[in-house]
Formats: sequence, C-alpha cells, structure tokens
Amino acid sequence: MFAPRRSLDFSHPFHLPSTCWSSLLDTMLGGAIITGSGPVLGVPSCYFDNVTVFKGIPYAASTAGENRWRPPSQPAHWVEPRLCDTFGPACPQIGPAQLANMSEDCLSLNVWTPAASPHDHKLPVYVWIYGGRFIFGAASEPTFDGAYLASQGIVVVTINYRLGVFGFLAHPELSAESAHGASGNYGLLDQLCAMQWVRDNIANFGGDPLNVTLGGQSAGSASVGIHLYSPLSRGFFHRAIVESGMRHPQDPLISALAPSYRTKEKAETQGQAYVAEKGVKTIAQLRQVPVEHLLIGNNRNDETMWGNPPFFRPCIDGYIFPRSYSSTLAGGSQADVPVLTGHNRDEGGTYSDPRFDRNDYIECTEAKFGPLLPRFDELYPCGADQDPREVWSTAARDNSRITIDLWAQEFAKHCTSPVFTYHFTHAPPPRRGNPPPGSGQPKTPGYTYTKGPMAGSFHSAELFYAFNNQYANSDRDWTSEDAEVGKQMSAWWLNFIKRGDVNGKVEKQWPLAGQGQVMEIGSVSKVTPLAQGDVESKVQFWRDHFARHQRF
Repeated sequence: MFAPRRSLDFSHPFHLPSTCWSSLLDTMLGGAIITGSGPVLGVPSCYFDNVTVFKGIPYAASTAGENRWRPPSQPAHWVEPRLCDTFGPACPQIGPAQLANMSEDCLSLNVWTPAASPHDHKLPVYVWIYGGRFIFGAASEPTFDGAYLASQGIVVVTINYRLGVFGFLAHPELSAESAHGASGNYGLLDQLCAMQWVRDNIANFGGDPLNVTLGGQSAGSASVGIHLYSPLSRGFFHRAIVESGMRHPQDPLISALAPSYRTKEKAETQGQAYVAEKGVKTIAQLRQVPVEHLLIGNNRNDETMWGNPPFFRPCIDGYIFPRSYSSTLAGGSQADVPVLTGHNRDEGGTYSDPRFDRNDYIECTEAKFGPLLPRFDELYPCGADQDPREVWSTAARDNSRITIDLWAQEFAKHCTSPVFTYHFTHAPPPRRGNPPPGSGQPKTPGYTYTKGPMAGSFHSAELFYAFNNQYANSDRDWTSEDAEVGKQMSAWWLNFIKRGDVNGKVEKQWPLAGQGQVMEIGSVSKVTPLAQGDVESKVQFWRDHFARHQRF
C-alpha cells in the first residue's frame, strides 16, 4: 500500500515545495513492493503528492572487475526492504557537469508511479533512455524527473547504462569471449536488461508490461532506433518516441550525429589501438586498469568520419545490432510499432555564429552539394541583402523535417503502424548567468558539421516541455508561455504513451507522416508543410542529395 500524501499548493505553475520530507514516517510506503531481487520502499515525490518515486533500484550487478565489458548480470538478492530514496551512482564518464557520485556499480533505474495500490492498476509505462553522445548522462538528471507525467496516470522509468569506453569498447578478445561473437555494445545490452526488468517487475508498481513506450533523446533516441531494428528487443516495448535521432538512412548527417555507428571490424581495430594506448596487451590486464586512467581519452572523436562523431559508440555486432539501418528497413525486419519522432528548430546543422560570412557560406554549399549546387541556389537563394546564416539554417531545417518524412515512407513499406512527426520551435529561457549566445563559439568554415550555441530551440530544448517538469529546473526564469507549451506538448506525449496516437480521443489535429505535413510545436502549435515555397521540388532535392551518399 502507498502512504497518504501531504497536500501541496501548485496554484503557481512553477511552484517548488520548500522541502522534501526526510522522516521515514512521512516518506516510507506502508508496505514494500516486491521485485525479483528483493523488496523496495518508495518515497513521495517532492513535486506531486499523488506520485511515489523509487530511486536507484539495481537492475543488474556491478560492472567492475571481471564484469567489465561483459553483458549485465543479475544483481545480488536482498531480503530486508530497501529504502529507495536516493538516485544510484552515474556510470563513469567525463561530462559537461561534475558528477559527485560515479561508480561502475551504476546499473540502476528509477520509477515514478501514481498507483494507489500496486495490484489495482494496469497503467501505461514510459521507459526513458538519456542522451549525451554515448559518453555522458545519467537517469538522475533533473530534466528527466518523471513526476508530472506520472501524476497524469502513467508509470515512468528512467535507466542508467554504461557509457564511453565502458559501454562501447569492441575488441577481438571480447568478441571471442561472447557466445555470439559480439562485442562493443554493452550499453545497449544494459538498456535491454532494464527493459527485461520492466517486463518482469513493473506490474508490482501498477504498470502494464504489455503497454510500454520506449523513449529517448539524442544518443537515447539513437538507442531507441537500434531497439526498433533489433530482433532481441522485440516485444519489450510497444511504441517508440525518438527525439532528435531518426533520419533517412542515406542522410549524410547521420555520420555526425547520434545515430552514427561503426562496423564490427572498425570497432575491433579501434579497440585494439585503445588497449595498446593504455600500456597493456590483453583485456584481462585492461580489466585491472583504474577507472580514472581508462577515462583519459574517453571523450575523443572519431576523426576518420565526417562530422567527428564520438569514438566510443555502437557498432554492428551481428547480435543486438545485427545489420545496417538501410538493410533493416529494406527487408522490413524492424518492429511494427507506432512511432513519434522529430527534431528541434535550431539543431541538425543550423548555424548562428555571427562570424559566419558569405565566403564561408559559398565554401560550405559548394562542398556539401557539389553538382546539386545550382538546384540548391535556386531553391534557397542567398541575395546580397540576405544573411547567409539564415539561408543555410533554413535549408538545414527543411532537411530536418524532410529526412524524417522520407524515413517514415521507408518504414511504411513493411509496417502498418502510424508515424507522427514534429518540429519543435519554442526557445526556453536561458540559464541565469549564461554568456550571450554565440560568444566563444568557434568559426567553422568548410564542409563541417556546425551547430549553434545553447540558444533558440536548441538540441534537447524540448525535454523541459515533453516532461513538463520546468519545476525541476529552477535555474531558468520560466514564464506562463513556457507553462502552456509544456501543458500542450506533454498532453500529446501522454496521448501517445497511453494509446499509440498523439491525437486525443476526439480531436484529430496531428497528421500522419508521409502526407507532406508536420506538426510544428511552439508558442503557437500548428500543422505546417515540410518546407515553404515549392515543397515538391525541395523534397525531391533532398531525396537526390541523400541518394549521392552511402547507406547507413
């Protein structure tokens, strides 16, 4: 049973309770919830008094020592009820923020549930995978607080998974250890293990294991995409939310962005070079190397690829990641589940550096479009009185909308499930004390992946609104407009999580992908064409641009 809550005042949209209760009499559940590893006790959410949160539940054993670079294994069993009031450690990383608590014993997850009794409900479940270039991130980040979504009648689960060298080192020795001849995707195997935990345990938290949505952003969304394609993940989720990750399999931007991946041969060769760099000869010796030494060079880029993706990232291993995106779609072996996917206005190649001038623009467009340049100039003219940054960014935004629509058409060749697409345009308020946009941003001419600073509708900006949890991010001056965007966007996400349809039960506002339209989400949300002007010509231009590049 779940203990009664105190009443909280949420008359202001971003009211924060002054304290979170620490007394066990106030925080403990009336009775423990049973999991496969032992009983757990939750605590009331600090933000919503009808939500209980269970933090730091182990779903697998420590990955230290002999468990390094091995598939996740069962955690130790416990008998006494475990009070889950503290997030588990983050997996080892060098991130943009200093994480005080990191450990190789990091495979834990967090559950937010509104269920008044664990056996009286079959609530939809939302399993969230964080982003961070596969090298940083944690399920405990405030941006992923699931209390609001849970308060609206779903169960939210956020998971930790191994990152960087710990999650994505491939090596011939490691492949030889595997019964499947596979290595390099331990972080993906962690995610699969967490999904298995949800299947086996979530009913005891009021969730329905047959109604699970898998969601993620950036590297998290690339992970969701791989699980869409992976036969090992089949049946563990029933719909997918892919935020800033899905692209047509011949879109060259894949090389620079989260969905970038390696062949098994390349990943193993890179792994051998990494082992030698650490001054050891075998994987057994590498398992004895301290974490701090392994993290040196963890955040390097793969300079053999255009766009410099992270060095440590997934690879086609023939097991959890069995084949390329294009061959999966062509053969129709992906999961036939509803998909909600989109991009943000100021990501995916947009550029805002004030030093980007006309000469840079000419150099970039010539290198990028080659023989298609005359068509590009006709569709996206850059007159003498126009800012070349805005022309470049307009084209990049069309690319973001059209690439997903073309992906949806490939998906639909072998699937009957709907695909809904969005283009997020709202700009969150900046963090207090941030420098002006563009300051310190390097000028990057040439055929290079470029992106604007954390301004506008930047990469990850939609998370505050999809989770509708501005309350957990108090370092920004939120407005009533932000509250309205969050209320609307999270309502659409909840519709999808509950029923597989973004539309409400009555209102049918969202169009399906493949019809030349996309839902623009912002202060004023509306259905818009994929591009302005000659839409058919622009769609064909981007299709022809993709056709010139390799298939991922």
